[in-house]
Amino acid sequence: MAAFRKIDIRYWQDGYVLSITYKEKCFYIYLMTNSKTAQCGIFELPKKIIEVELGLDKDDIEMLLKKFINDKKILYSEVTNEIMIINWIKYNGSMSPKVIERVISELKSVKNKEFVEKYLDLSNALGYKINRAMVIGDTSVDTEQKKN
Repeated sequence: MAAFRKIDIRYWQDGYVLSITYKEKCFYIYLMTNSKTAQCGIFELPKKIIEVELGLDKDDIEMLLKKFINDKKILYSEVTNEIMIINWIKYNGSMSPKVIERVISELKSVKNKEFVEKYLDLSNALGYKINRAMVIGDTSVDTEQKKN
């Protein structure tokens, strides 16, 4: 996959983006374009990296993360240091078999399984039929076989 991220020019006219501060706009676009992003929109991004790359202090980072979590734009796991950009698939989804293969591969390596489940639910709702069993395995067959 290419090492670039497409930003839709409508970003700057988006109602939400128009309502946030300059610092928040820059932070949000950073989340979408930093070197740790993944095709699935879920990636590990320790706060220390944000601090170094953006030159922000810990308090600013905490405030920005909380803002975007409260606004339901991202999820952040303190345990795994992973971020999920909630609308990522809405703007970056693809039916390309190569892209879907890459997404499945990335989802398998996501540590926070709640993020994976949410991604699968969102992708299904948007018509991107990603085979759940390929990502998380189908344990229902194993359970049924064990009963017999």
